[in-house]
Amino acid sequence: MEALIVGNRPLESNIIELSKDKLVVAADAGADRLLKYNINPDYVIGDLDSISDKATTKLEEWIVSNKNIQKTDLEKAVDYAFEKGAKRIQIVGWSGGRIDHTLAALGLAFNPKISLIDENFTIKAVNDSEIIKGEEKTLFSLMAMPEARVSVTGARWNLEHEKLEMSGRGVHNEIGESGEVTIECHSGNLLLIEGNFVLLHN
Repeated sequence: MEALIVGNRPLESNIIELSKDKLVVAADAGADRLLKYNINPDYVIGDLDSISDKATTKLEEWIVSNKNIQKTDLEKAVDYAFEKGAKRIQIVGWSGGRIDHTLAALGLAFNPKISLIDENFTIKAVNDSEIIKGEEKTLFSLMAMPEARVSVTGARWNLEHEKLEMSGRGVHNEIGESGEVTIECHSGNLLLIEGNFVLLHN
């Protein structure tokens, strides 16, 4: 089973497609974001300090209160989805708000079963190796946290057992002519930030 976790940030219209055939868990006021698209979550979880009274009344039967101050509402929603049997999780509505919450969400991406999605990018961990496919010049970036030993082939700029640190070194690369890029993480922690658009340049 796949799950979709919805945070309290603006959603794109693709939320309707993303939510199909998934367990949908709203993190607190993520429920309000879903209701704007006429989507009822399967569950709502969090400390319930930001969900509207209207959403609380409408979704009362599916609300799970969790006052654990050691975790963010997104983390609580992820834990709950796994408890319900989710094998893979996508998270939307996680970025663009408080920087501390955004950074905490990025930490979730190091779980190989979790990916973060926003308007332009999908973020996930590279464990051992990852192959991405797409049109030539499609953007992707690599971010080590705090460092990783990395090889990249098939890209506009390739790497061979190079050390990346948490800096701009791995930011902005592109899929090459073959349409396929192989990324290997030999050691350390590495995030792949995969764009859904092609860069127009010579």
